[in-house]
Amino acid sequence: MEGDGTLYFGYGSNLDWDDWKSWCEKENLRYDGLVEISPCWLPNYSLKFHYFSDGRKGGAADVVETGRGHAVPGVLFRMNDVTLEVMDQKEGTDVEAYERRDVKVILPNGTFVEAVTYCVTQKSREERFIQPTNTYSNLIKQGLRKEKTPNWKN
Repeated sequence: MEGDGTLYFGYGSNLDWDDWKSWCEKENLRYDGLVEISPCWLPNYSLKFHYFSDGRKGGAADVVETGRGHAVPGVLFRMNDVTLEVMDQKEGTDVEAYERRDVKVILPNGTFVEAVTYCVTQKSREERFIQPTNTYSNLIKQGLRKEKTPNWKN
């Protein structure tokens, strides 16, 4: 994939542009360095809700390696260096809520590309399901519908 910046696999609330923009504006940070490229899938991972987000007042999404047969739908974005730092802040890397991970995602044409994503740290995971709020769940659903990923119809 040509272009400058970091490729990023988004799978949770960052699928919703308005949520991203709103968070950045609230923090007085730039939001314009996040550019959508394509829907994609993260193979060999599953979506889990085992982290309580104070900001979301409920469970927040995580991707966990599970082996063959699973894939998490999401969006491939490109970020400049400033936006990567903003995303680190949003994902709470400084407080060890999430950490960056290098992954390979598959595009609709069947090619794989390397990207970064964010996974809940071992320190912040709980050994139970944590119910996400309806508002948070709807952010994810709306983002997947917009991208027309499998199982999400308009």
